[in-house]
Order: sequence, then C-alpha cells, then structure tokens
Amino acid sequence: MHFLPSKIFIFILFFSPVITVAQNYNSKLLHKVEGFSHPESVVFDPVHNTLLVSNIGEKEPGDGFISRLGLDGQIISTKWVEGLNDPKGLLLLGNKLYVTDNTDLVIIDNDNAEIIERIPVEGAGFLNDIAEGPEGSLFISDTRNSSIYKRETSGKVTEWLNTPQLENPNGLLVVGNYLHIAAWGSEGAGNVLRVNLDTKEINNITNSGVGNLDGIQLVEQEDFFVSDWATGKIFYVSKEKAHREVLTSAKSAGDILYLKNTKQIVVPMNIQNEVWWYQLD
Repeated sequence: MHFLPSKIFIFILFFSPVITVAQNYNSKLLHKVEGFSHPESVVFDPVHNTLLVSNIGEKEPGDGFISRLGLDGQIISTKWVEGLNDPKGLLLLGNKLYVTDNTDLVIIDNDNAEIIERIPVEGAGFLNDIAEGPEGSLFISDTRNSSIYKRETSGKVTEWLNTPQLENPNGLLVVGNYLHIAAWGSEGAGNVLRVNLDTKEINNITNSGVGNLDGIQLVEQEDFFVSDWATGKIFYVSKEKAHREVLTSAKSAGDILYLKNTKQIVVPMNIQNEVWWYQLD
C-alpha cells in the first residue's frame, strides 16, 4: 500500500541496480480490469471464490469502498461495501474482513457486506497494511510514523514497535515467528525486512534498497514477491538476500495478490483506476 501523491511528504526516491540473478519467470498480461477508484489492495475470498479490492476513492469523506471481482476478471459488484474513507490494507479471516481505513481499523461482515465495527487507532498517522499474527493477533503498519501496531485477541490495539529501522513500513506478512515487511523507505529506497515476534529484533532480507515497496506475498517458505509502487516492478526476493525483476506493470502498483495455485499475480493500479492480472510460467 502506498501514499497518494499528496501524501508523499517526506520521501526522496533513490533506486539501486537490481542484483543480476537468473530469471525463472515469464509473465503474460491476462486482463486490464477497469471501473475502480484508486484501487489499493486485493485479497482472495476462498468461501465465495472471488477477489476483494479496496478503493481509496477521491479522498472525500466516506467515498471509499470495497469491490468484489470474479476470478475471470469480471467485476461482480463495484461498490460491494461503501462508506469508507481511505481503505487500504485488507485481511480476510473467516467471515470478517479487516480494513485499514486512514486511522481506523474497520471490521466488515463478509457474508452480509455490512460494517460491524470501527476502531480508532490512537496515535496512528497513516495506517496501511494488515497481517494475521499468532493466535488471532493482528499487525498493522503505520507508514507515516514508521511504526507497527498490534491488535491483541482481546481487541486492544497498541503501538508494538516504533523505529526508523522499519524504514516506513508498508506491506506486512507473518511467516513462522517473523513479521516480514515491504518498506517504503525514508532517505532511500526501502528494503524487505523481518522482525522477530518475540525479541522484536529487525534484520534485513535485502540490503541495497529495492524501491518504494508496497505489497508482499509469499512464494515459498523464505521467498517473496514484492511490488515497487514507484516503478511498477514486481520483484522476486530470495532468502539469499537477492532480488530480481519478475515483471513490470507501471507506476502505482499497489498491494499485490499472488494466487499460488494458478501462478497468477493481481496488481491494483492506483493511478490508472484498474486492476492488472498477470499469468506466470
């Protein structure tokens, strides 16, 4: 997830050359789906066999919404849920859809398409992505404040970690005992990081800076796809601390979804108001 142009307030973009590694993927563009309003994040709904897409809207109060999209690339419902402000990160757990909405955490009933709870996050500046942690906990990135919030199973939300070492965190993903982060970057291009959930120790998976990172998706146990919002590049990041380009969409590639069973990558294109769909082989 990213900053809209008006929200890019402190960052200067620097980019480092991609480490040369043998290419393992070819990509083919399957669909360019129109009809969105600054789409930001995509998640798979296994119950309804559809995709859900967050739409930031035009930054007017209450004009954000969630769309439902078929696996054939057809829009089922453009405004499946309305009345949000700036919805970004999406996490589907059971019949509840969790949405980061500016400085609130919003919970939606996925069966009835109804907002059931809005939870203000005290001290938050720019809530972005959201990931499931151990035992039903949730982790939420605050890109503006370079911090991570945690929602306990009790429902209490508190700031869990705040440090410049997080490099203005954006995309989040928990694998094993680590929180993996696609960082936007502050004084330079952001890296892929991981944080030990017990000790909160931060380590770099990449070191040279990859880009203004947005989404992160698991490929294998220690390998990931990440999206660079500024260039539209999707990178494969390996445990060997190397990264290589898989495909290039265009500037404003948001919080991607990787459909492992079909080897497809779905990319919300914020500026273009479209969702681009790629097949890997």
